[in-house]
Amino acid sequence: MKQRLVMLASLIMGALSGVGLAAVVYYKPPTSFWTALALGLIIVAVMGITAPVWRLALRRFLPAADESEITRMSFRFGLWSGIFVASLILLKILGFMDGILVLAVLGLLIMLEMFLQQNAAHKRTSRRTRR
Repeated sequence: MKQRLVMLASLIMGALSGVGLAAVVYYKPPTSFWTALALGLIIVAVMGITAPVWRLALRRFLPAADESEITRMSFRFGLWSGIFVASLILLKILGFMDGILVLAVLGLLIMLEMFLQQNAAHKRTSRRTRR
């Protein structure tokens, strides 16, 4: 039940940040501060909305995994999704939107996630050998 409550809170967080994003876009002029705030709100909104979707997908692909681990992974994947969407919007604002650059950003984020997973796995195995 706790995991469902966390996912519901994630959806509420995503919806509230989406409303905040709409308010910033509609009421504030496009200065650098408000643009940075809007990009941050995009990251939070996409993370909050996609984390439950990632959780459902991860539960389907990893049925034997721990529920708390799946929840952490879903939030992390949601964060990467938010960073990817915000970087696409930033590229569009700057006028650098190109298919190759989009694939490069996606590849960079995937490689960063793989590095973090390998680093965590290496730390787990090195702790076990010291005992």
